[in-house]
Amino acid sequence: MFFVFKDVDISSYSSRIQKVSSSWFLFAIFISLFEFIVRAYRWNLLLEFKYKKLSVYKTTLGLIISYLSAIILPRINDIVRCYVLTKTDKVKFSMSIGSVVTERIVDLISVFILSLILLLVEFDRFYNYLMIEVVANTEIDKIVYYLFLFFSICIFLYFFLNQIFRRFGFYEKFTEKINEFKSGLLSIFSLEKKLEFFMSTIILWLIYFFVGYILFFSVEETSMLGFSAALSILVAGAIGTIVPVNAGIGAYHLFVSSILIYYGIVYEDALFFATLVHANQVIAIMFYGLISLIFFYFNVYKRN
Repeated sequence: MFFVFKDVDISSYSSRIQKVSSSWFLFAIFISLFEFIVRAYRWNLLLEFKYKKLSVYKTTLGLIISYLSAIILPRINDIVRCYVLTKTDKVKFSMSIGSVVTERIVDLISVFILSLILLLVEFDRFYNYLMIEVVANTEIDKIVYYLFLFFSICIFLYFFLNQIFRRFGFYEKFTEKINEFKSGLLSIFSLEKKLEFFMSTIILWLIYFFVGYILFFSVEETSMLGFSAALSILVAGAIGTIVPVNAGIGAYHLFVSSILIYYGIVYEDALFFATLVHANQVIAIMFYGLISLIFFYFNVYKRN
């Protein structure tokens, strides 16, 4: 956050906020609700091979609550939503974690496909953006090193725990959890509704796209931007949220504001728009999250 805002006059934001169209801003928050519902529905599809009667209503509540937790601690949302399912539908935690990993892999593939589409539609802008803003500011060798280190530690822990649990008589429990994780991870190959999963993934990204596009009209400086610019901030924002920080704070602002510069938007205006979009997402999560907590407590938790 310091790196992104160090040369920006934050005091000017109060006057900028007053010029924001509240109707477009609130409309984007309303549309965000469908993002949570569609994602919850898609997650249910991955678990249907084992749990036939999962409620989209309860999964949606758990999903929104988990996003609320991610504002406090990065990436804890995936653990929280899996934990919620263990309480609401007795879904095995290790299996649901495996399904979440699969879901994240599908999201990464989706971002890759969207990046290719953007590269075809806006080759010059997106290529320059990747080379100047992303690759030049990214230490590739360190990323490769940390990825190698991460996977090495995972492999070491697997074999180490395997031997420890075998020696102390917990081997059966350990292998049971590993097998549950694998079944969740490979759940995409057991999909009974493949078309529904494919369509829900497309709809999910369309919602992300239209939220960004709608917010163009909330600020005068970006009101002339079109669909290609909306696709650009969708991809840039997705790249920003991959960075493991609380709710993408800072990273999201950097990536989205950087790509808008290639559409003739000055940095201060681009950064304000990125802040506006991010604030819209955070407000939506907090608003729906608090409501979900209330509904979850009275309609789900107490009944169970």
